[in-house]
Amino acid sequence: MLSIRSRRLVRGGLGTLVGVLVLPLIGSAPAGAQQDARGSAKAVAMTELDFLLGDYTCAYTDLTLEEPTTVTLNWDTKKTLEGKFYEMHLKSPAFEGRWVFGLNTVDNRYTSFYWDTWGNTGTASSAGWKHGMLRFQGPYITPGGHADSKDEFRVVNSDRFTDDAFIRFEGQPWKQISHVDCRRS
Repeated sequence: MLSIRSRRLVRGGLGTLVGVLVLPLIGSAPAGAQQDARGSAKAVAMTELDFLLGDYTCAYTDLTLEEPTTVTLNWDTKKTLEGKFYEMHLKSPAFEGRWVFGLNTVDNRYTSFYWDTWGNTGTASSAGWKHGMLRFQGPYITPGGHADSKDEFRVVNSDRFTDDAFIRFEGQPWKQISHVDCRRS
């Protein structure tokens, strides 16, 4: 059993540890106004991903097949965890997936986590919008093995966006695997 003095030291140590861990997360600048360690002038902000919010009907064209095939998917995205993350639910009669987007304020990047019923899981990050495109890239595990993946989002207008997905297995070039055209439902 700890003495009163020992309990105070443990509580104080835990309080210090919590403070050290939480302060970098909340920062002192308003959301979207923080600078990264490299001194970048423009910090990424969750509001730049607002185009994903809402219900969409998407034409998903699978480019891996000998003859590309298009099916309809529903993508709906909602804010979660006090708006710090956006969670997308992807669904069709033969498929279901989740895609969560958030901010990594330490590296001034967006981050994402993905998983689906076809056995794909992965993480990716993005430095933000560049030349009208938002690219998420990172390692994935697929039924075919480990791969690099990238998704390139483009906003067409306030009710429509596209996502071109690519994959690369070790020692191979990038291959486009799908084109998704989403329209607000």
